Amino acid sequence: MNNTNLITTENLCLSYSSKIGTDTGNRTVNRTRNNTDISSDNSSGNSSGISTDNKLGNKLIINHLDLSLEPRRTYALLGPSGCGKTTLLYALANLLPNHSELGGSISIKEGLKVSTVLQDYGLFPWKTVLENTLLPLRIESNNNRIKLPLSDVEKATNMLKNLKLDEHMHHFPGALSGGQKQRVAIARSWLMAPDLLLLDEPFSSLDALTREALQNQVKTLFYQEPLTVFLVTHSIEEAVFLGQTILVMNESGDIIATLDNESFESEYQREEEAFYKQCLHIRKILKGAYHEKTSFTL
Repeated sequence: MNNTNLITTENLCLSYSSKIGTDTGNRTVNRTRNNTDISSDNSSGNSSGISTDNKLGNKLIINHLDLSLEPRRTYALLGPSGCGKTTLLYALANLLPNHSELGGSISIKEGLKVSTVLQDYGLFPWKTVLENTLLPLRIESNNNRIKLPLSDVEKATNMLKNLKLDEHMHHFPGALSGGQKQRVAIARSWLMAPDLLLLDEPFSSLDALTREALQNQVKTLFYQEPLTVFLVTHSIEEAVFLGQTILVMNESGDIIATLDNESFESEYQREEEAFYKQCLHIRKILKGAYHEKTSFTL
């Protein structure tokens, strides 16, 4: 594996068995957190190690996918519903269900620290906003009874202020809006200073203006404390705003385009022509109507 990359996949294949608990009897899987190599002996001769035999009830989700994530860079993954975007995110987080079948390899940098933000926030209703934000640090300390260092509390407080949650630090999640809850979830994950932050459509349930405001705040956090971000989204505009690299997946689970986003660094990104051109470019790719020699103007 290239030591500059956090995660590298080679010929990654993923499928789900509709017959949960069925033992195919011809597969050996060896997983470790730091270096995940998946090998198999498939009597059908399938080199990917994934059985797609309908008798076994396996549904192929991702087939022969190659991907590398560089440190301190943002990635946005787009694709139609059901194409395998969230499955790929779960694979990177090592959160695949037991009935998944894997082939190829996932090479994970030793000691990689991963944090994941899902759509349901994952906040504890009996803990305040500040307590929810500090929770991962308490878990890392292996002792919930100890008093956290003042520096950790100050860092959490400053992060909540940056996300405009300072007036709600001592409120419980039940008193918050959906957008506020999502900001708490992001603050909690960012506070851990992970090497890789995985975001699974975290803004999908928010109204347009709240969503844009939260996107702005996430980008501000990235500039203040850079880390590697992998975002799964259905929104083309969100992908272009937050992704330095934009990945487009088709219905078969293949990444059909990898785009460098030149508009990412712009201070007034959403107001510039380059932003809308990139959105139009990606929309054509998703529709399958884009050809390399096609020219277009706004």
